Amino acid sequence: MIQKSDNKQYFLETQRFYNRLFEDDDHYGIKEYWHGWAGNLHRYKVKLLRDIFINTLKCQKNTQILDIGSGISPFREIFRPEECPQITAFDISTVLIQKAKKICPYIKSIVDDAQNPKIEGKWDILFAGEIIEHLPRPKEALLKWNDLVKKGGWLVISTPNRHFSRKTKEHISLLTISEMKKMLGQLNFKIVEIIGVDVFIPFLDRFLHKLAKYLPKISPVSDRIFQIKIGLTFRLPWLARDIVYIAKKR
Repeated sequence: MIQKSDNKQYFLETQRFYNRLFEDDDHYGIKEYWHGWAGNLHRYKVKLLRDIFINTLKCQKNTQILDIGSGISPFREIFRPEECPQITAFDISTVLIQKAKKICPYIKSIVDDAQNPKIEGKWDILFAGEIIEHLPRPKEALLKWNDLVKKGGWLVISTPNRHFSRKTKEHISLLTISEMKKMLGQLNFKIVEIIGVDVFIPFLDRFLHKLAKYLPKISPVSDRIFQIKIGLTFRLPWLARDIVYIAKKR
C-alpha cells in the first residue's frame, strides 16, 4: 500500500524533474523543428483535437472541461478566447503553470498531480493529452480520473502506441490499444472512437526534416508529405505511433 509520505515524495521529485525540463521554452522541439516531425505533428493534432471537441463532442461555451497534465494548455490553440468553453487545466510543473497563466489567462490553470489529483468536482469532458505514459501507475490514475467525469460525460486520451514507441525517462508507462480498451472497459467507459496518428516509416522523418532545413524553399512540399504521413493511420490505429481514444462514461 502506498503511504501518504510516499505520495508527497513522488510529487516533489516529479515536480522538480518537470520543472527542470520545462525551463527550456521548446523542450519538445516544436518551434525548432516547425517544418520537421515535431512541428507538423503539433499542427496536425491541434486540427484533429479542434474537430473532436467542436464537431464530435459539440462543445459550447458552457461546456466544462478538465485538462489533466495540461502544460501550457493546448486549448489556447483549439479554441479562440471568445469561443472557449469553461476550462480548468492542471499540471505538476509550477514552471508551466506560471507560463500558462500569462499566455492564456482565460483558462483556469492550477498545480496538481495527474497520478494523484487533489482537485474536486465533476466535468463534462476530461482531456488527458500525452500524459498517461508519464505516470508510474496508469490504472490507479484512470480510476481517480473516472471520479472527475460526470455520468454520460466524455474522456479523451491521447498517448503513444507501445508497439512503435520506446521507454524513456519521461515515457515510463507505454500502453497498447488492447490494454487501454481493457482498463477503460473496467471503468464502465464505452469507447466511441479510436483514432490513429502518424505511421512509423524508418528514416523518413529525419530525411524530410533535413530536406526542409537545407532547402527552405521546399518546406511546403515536405510539410505536405508530413501531413499525409501523419494522417495515414486515422482509421488504422493499430499501425499508428500515437492513439487518441474517445470514450463515454455509462
